[in-house]
Amino acid sequence: MTVPERRDHEITELRGRVRYLSERVRQLERELAATEPVVAAVRRARMWDFVPYEATPDPDWVAIDRQDAQNLLRALAGTDHWRPWTTVIERRGAT
Repeated sequence: MTVPERRDHEITELRGRVRYLSERVRQLERELAATEPVVAAVRRARMWDFVPYEATPDPDWVAIDRQDAQNLLRALAGTDHWRPWTTVIERRGAT
């Protein structure tokens, strides 16, 4: 293969790679856009650990397993470069 042929072959391969990567970026952007409403909703969700206050939430609240809540916040932290969700939800001892 001559030098110009080799160069043309490399350019053709690079163009194919650029097309592939461009399509992959578009796919990832679509997937990311689909997760944005979920992340925003979780960020806005209010979580209240009522145990330390020995209170019973009113019917406006729903229960979530403590470990599930921790996992959810940990997953949310993985989506945010600023990492605002670093607080661990822990049951406080009775005083």
